[in-house]
Amino acid sequence: MYRNTTKKRLLLFAAPAWAVGLACLLSGCIALPGQEPFGEKTYPAEQAQAVYEKLSADMAQQEFMDQSGYIIQIRPFILSEDVSDFDYDVYKTEEYMVFAAEGSGEDYLWHKGRLYCSYYDNDHITYRDMAWEDLGFEAYAEERWSIVRQLLERDDPELTYQYIPMSSPPYLLKAAYPDIELADGREIRFAELYFYMDEDGSYDGFGMSWQEDRRHNVSISYFSYEDSTSLQAERSIWSFGYDAGLTDEGVPALSDQSEDRERCQAVISGMDFDALAERSEYREDLCVPPMTP
Repeated sequence: MYRNTTKKRLLLFAAPAWAVGLACLLSGCIALPGQEPFGEKTYPAEQAQAVYEKLSADMAQQEFMDQSGYIIQIRPFILSEDVSDFDYDVYKTEEYMVFAAEGSGEDYLWHKGRLYCSYYDNDHITYRDMAWEDLGFEAYAEERWSIVRQLLERDDPELTYQYIPMSSPPYLLKAAYPDIELADGREIRFAELYFYMDEDGSYDGFGMSWQEDRRHNVSISYFSYEDSTSLQAERSIWSFGYDAGLTDEGVPALSDQSEDRERCQAVISGMDFDALAERSEYREDLCVPPMTP
């Protein structure tokens, strides 16, 4: 979902259906039979199909660089010896480019050309110089873009087209796909595409979620890189910097963060990561924790 500001577009993931339903119950907004909450409207299948075909044709003309901003979330589906227990968050926006990973004993952060790792047991921090491309997520995002293109060529999705007045943009097309096996043997389950659109059908980005090889749940949103930012990316930097002693201010509530952008940006810019590197251990072999052992 996208929200215009005077300076940057704040980028957030669309809330899953269960979260929307819970919010409805907690707010006391209960729809009568045959009605939908919050003034929402679900359109007939024929209209959903027409919108889907238009989007498919439009996406066939686009390339990855047209929507080169992205946010990636990777979570373990199950915790076992065969699956990494790290949570991965990747943000490529114009204001912040951040990689963050959190595991049972260590935290990782990539920020401005350095990868840092903080260890819980002894407050020890290591780092190394690393280019954004060397993290591997640029290639990861581009490869998943190609999967989106493949999905949009299929004619068997379950389509839902809705008007959601509380959303901006207010029109949502969701396409849910049967389980598929890719050419390289990987299994993709529960794949869904989300397009939020204006009344004229224009969209500023889209999202995709799926379960990969019964190991990880993955969500990616793609959008225009220009003028983009992310509150969650800012929070990742803030949290790591606070734990490392670079600021005395704890991470604020999202509402405060959204309302007072200048103060939050000043806190981030005031963190001296060069000083952190000087008092940390340099490790040439430091790398992104693998998603599988």
